[in-house]
Amino acid sequence: MKQRKFSCLIVLFCLLTACAKPEDSGIPESTETQEITENSEFSEISENTEITETETIPETNPETIPETIPETEPVTETIPEETTQETTETILETETDPVFPMPENVFFNSPEMLEACQKIKLENFILDTNVVLQNPEILVDTSQIGVFEISVAYHYGTEIREQIITYEVRDTMPPVILNNGSGAFIRTGGEFNLRNLIGYGDSEDPSPSLTYEGDVDTSVPGAYPLTVYITDRSGNQSECYLTVTVGDEAPNVSSTRSQIHFQDFVSQYNDPERGTAFGIDVSKWQGYINYDAVKQAGCEFVLLRIGASYGNPPQMDEYYFYNIDSAKQAGLQVGVYFYTTDTTEEQIRADVAWIVENLDGRELDFPIVFDWEDFQNFQKYEISFHDLNRLYQVFSEELSQSGYDAMLYGSKNYLENVWGMPSDCPVWLAHYTTQTNYPGSYQFWQRTDAGIIPGIAVPVDFDIFYNFN
Repeated sequence: MKQRKFSCLIVLFCLLTACAKPEDSGIPESTETQEITENSEFSEISENTEITETETIPETNPETIPETIPETEPVTETIPEETTQETTETILETETDPVFPMPENVFFNSPEMLEACQKIKLENFILDTNVVLQNPEILVDTSQIGVFEISVAYHYGTEIREQIITYEVRDTMPPVILNNGSGAFIRTGGEFNLRNLIGYGDSEDPSPSLTYEGDVDTSVPGAYPLTVYITDRSGNQSECYLTVTVGDEAPNVSSTRSQIHFQDFVSQYNDPERGTAFGIDVSKWQGYINYDAVKQAGCEFVLLRIGASYGNPPQMDEYYFYNIDSAKQAGLQVGVYFYTTDTTEEQIRADVAWIVENLDGRELDFPIVFDWEDFQNFQKYEISFHDLNRLYQVFSEELSQSGYDAMLYGSKNYLENVWGMPSDCPVWLAHYTTQTNYPGSYQFWQRTDAGIIPGIAVPVDFDIFYNFN
């Protein structure tokens, strides 16, 4: 009986002990947790306890964690996760999408009038603004006379907006007299046609009108003074004075240019600081050339004519293949030029296709030269200077598609009065003088057409190339 009562007491004690044991709080058994449990000193947790301990404690039953831990809730709320994400997104947006000015009142100051055929970029057309242009390098269209609108795109914050600006294009420039008829002569009994004696053109008008004061009687020998007026369709006018001589025999006109030998040419113009190199340009008019002798004379390069076009399909220069192959074999650097009087973009594209075909993959050391130089009676072609400049642009664009660069040939007079190429356009300057005063940039200078060099039996053009190295 006592033994049964004792057993019951043992069972009752075990049950009471089990009921008194707290439930598992789910706190990981870290080193810190084990020390707290063993010491049972929950109310004496040090204030130096790290935040990481608090952050690792998951939610538990409040009854199992003493209320004496003050740090847990405040630390958890001090750095909200949502606030941190917003700050990061703002920085990323600024880095990837730069924010441009957003003025309350956007303004553009620009001229009301532009000159016809003027080459002007948008950044130069807009004289002042408080926003950033999206495409400052585009050209403003000035190819026609009249009132026009241009849509100007600009940055506004992270947006692209547009503003319409109105401008007027006028032609205020007078025609240019390219050939003033100096030395005009008509044989007795011949026909007088002033258009055949002078040359003129206009930047915008392809057909300026020609009038004159005075009279010419070709049946009577003598000197007849005339006053000539060239007027474009905008009313701009130029004038010149000339004397037409009527006689039985034309006066002798001899060249005043003296010949220069190649060695003297090199000695006179050698300039190591400018990287000068010395060469010649040739065509069928020089006939057979001994390129080994030319090379031994000190010549470093040759520019040779590949062909010509006079409004018809291009014609191969008779000596082209011989010249290019022989010059290369002699160790000379080689470039080619193409003479043309074509007046349409379609003709120029056909010319370029012909050039590329006949180069047949041959490597060149210089850009291919566009040689349009018939200005003595320019008006007969019925194109404006703007049209002519466009032909060179087409020539350059077409060559670029085939992997070649282009270069413009022109005399000082025509480069200054006809051609309106940008400053970075490669130029071959023709100016027969001891020292050129051409203000523009140029890569080649054709110094004379009266050069003498071993290997060529007739006078030849001498050229200087700058920045050779």
